[in-house]
Amino acid sequence: MAVAALAQQPAPAPAKPAEEVPTIRTTVDEVLLDVVVRDKKGKPVKDLKPEDLEIVDNGAPQQIKSFRIIEGREAIEKGARTQLDPLRQVRLVTLVFERLGEDPRRLARQAAMDLIKGEIGQNVFYAVVVIDQQLFVLQEFTRDRDKLKKAVETATSGQISLYAGLSSQVKAQLRQAAIASGAQGALVTSQSDASARPSSAIPLQPGQAAPALAGSGPAAGGQDFVTAKLAQVMLDMSRMEASFSAQEGTRTSIMALLSLVRGQYQMPGRKTILYFSQGMWVPQNLDEAFRAILSTANRGNVTFYAVDTRGVMTWAQNQSTANQLSEALRESAETSQGEQGRAVTFGQAKAADTAENAMRNNVQLYLRELSDSTGGFLIGDTNDFRKPVQQVAEEVNAYYEIAYNPGIENYDGRFRKTEVRLKNANYVVHSRNGYFALPPDVRASGMLPYEVPLLKALSASPLPKEMEFRSSAVRFQPSPQGARASVLVEVPLGNLTYTEDPTAKTFKGRLSMVALLKNDKGEVLQKFSRDLPLAIPADKIEPMKQSNFIYREEFEVGPGRYFLETAVIDQETKKVAAKRASFNIAAKQKGVSLSNITLVRTYQPKAQGLDPADPFQFQGGRITPTLNSTVKAVKGALLAMFFVVYPDAAIAEKPHVTIEYIKDGQVIGKGDIDLPPADAQGRIPYVMSSPAENLPPGSYEIRAVVKQGDTVAEDRAFVTVEAQ
Repeated sequence: MAVAALAQQPAPAPAKPAEEVPTIRTTVDEVLLDVVVRDKKGKPVKDLKPEDLEIVDNGAPQQIKSFRIIEGREAIEKGARTQLDPLRQVRLVTLVFERLGEDPRRLARQAAMDLIKGEIGQNVFYAVVVIDQQLFVLQEFTRDRDKLKKAVETATSGQISLYAGLSSQVKAQLRQAAIASGAQGALVTSQSDASARPSSAIPLQPGQAAPALAGSGPAAGGQDFVTAKLAQVMLDMSRMEASFSAQEGTRTSIMALLSLVRGQYQMPGRKTILYFSQGMWVPQNLDEAFRAILSTANRGNVTFYAVDTRGVMTWAQNQSTANQLSEALRESAETSQGEQGRAVTFGQAKAADTAENAMRNNVQLYLRELSDSTGGFLIGDTNDFRKPVQQVAEEVNAYYEIAYNPGIENYDGRFRKTEVRLKNANYVVHSRNGYFALPPDVRASGMLPYEVPLLKALSASPLPKEMEFRSSAVRFQPSPQGARASVLVEVPLGNLTYTEDPTAKTFKGRLSMVALLKNDKGEVLQKFSRDLPLAIPADKIEPMKQSNFIYREEFEVGPGRYFLETAVIDQETKKVAAKRASFNIAAKQKGVSLSNITLVRTYQPKAQGLDPADPFQFQGGRITPTLNSTVKAVKGALLAMFFVVYPDAAIAEKPHVTIEYIKDGQVIGKGDIDLPPADAQGRIPYVMSSPAENLPPGSYEIRAVVKQGDTVAEDRAFVTVEAQ
């Protein structure tokens, strides 16, 4: 056995197929609207009754189930005032700053300072984040003005080196706070549900009865529980999908905003995001993702107030739009007036696209839609933000809360428009404009419309198997709280159907995938998703068909049993396939630990931009894992495997590994490995390889056993060797 080194974590050894997880259905699915009403002078209206308005959902009038006004710590219903429970008292306000120029930074800083220096209610908490190639958390939720001012100054400094380091510190502190306080309290989803749930997985749905805080009496430390929950919410908000390049611009922005919405989705009450930006440009291929922000925000009671920090510049922001629209009209006119049989120019052929792109070039339009569609309003075309910011503060503290049941029977993923109609024409209403009809079980994850058929595939029985793919969960570094792990999905691209575009001399295809991580109760803990449109030059199509799409993303879970449900679809033919598997995460034991064994597809030495925390790395290089366990016994072929040893620093003796090759129940090869010292993260990544041409065809079990002192850990991988 030849030896190199590296790291990755496959799932535990294959076991018997997991039993079916119940499909997600619900009998009562209420919609909760938080509505703000003002008169024509801009003053809040607080004396409305249910009969003063009408709720319309998907074109049908709705029966109002509950109607009350929330003001501070109280709910007012039919004239009676009641105290809200501890969690519903909380108002979350997130200040988001995204890549601002010098003057916009100054305006954004002043607006944020004006908001913070105003009266902060006892139940209002502010957080500060930055979007700049990734999502940085500069200040977790707090009411401390000094901390908030410092975070705002850092966020508007324009120096990524400052807030990158601060964000790492804040996230580490949040993890410690959430872990330290995670067992102090529990929530139940309604007063009649006596089964307590851990604070890290609170399945609150908008419109349900207000949750009760277990042990929230005077001596129960209820405020400590709220603090711990806010730490967990902030951590969830920072879990941005990382399966794309940071250079993808708008996609980075959209996924960061969606992550912020997802993270606070399950907290009851109205949540607010002030989005300081110089504008938003959304290309057509990201329309679904943008609408997912709106839908998830509306079902999670998250309201956006976008702040166009460019100030007064109406003429400049519309000039490019006007120029492109003029160009589109000119090309269109030439086409309609041209001679019969005359060749159409490229500009004439794309006149409709030019008009479409022209509308998108007004980068304030999407900021307005983001705000108006979620019950907020756009703050723009002004250099004085004091009055609108004060209005935001008012709406954070007081609003109407209206619940109704739309009676959805088929979660088809289609958009359902909502409307609040007032009988008094002199009043102005700010409300939400609609949501996607998505099942409650995955709604909080911000599911995109392309994921709907994939979800249906996962609920089918039997699961569809119309195309080949592989998926697994790979366990890595253990800890007292559980383990870090990775989702792997591998799809041979030769299985896709490609449509030729002779004009562009390309072939197009599209692959979409979804993976759901569930606990043993069938609750969705995390969703992983990727949509991969492909446009391949004609001379590259054959090499592309020989390659594989590999998706991977890390996650952390506590000890327990979990399910990984994965589905993929070929969008050209609508062929779909799905798989379901279970895996276990054991509690951390004293002594040495071992990751799963992963087969290696490729190794890239001296990889650029390598994250030190990436588990698939070795000596400055990047490992590309594979779930394909079949190896051809051809000349030069290697069977390469990767694992990571985690020594126990409290044991003086060095760890060592024994490798066994087992065929037909008999050990046919065995060897000991002397491991190198641990790296700066306290791990020993390792790669071992064997010439595949020397292995007789058949099925093999490869067993790795690591020992340190009197402690032992092991893992197994299964490989099939085929003759040439």
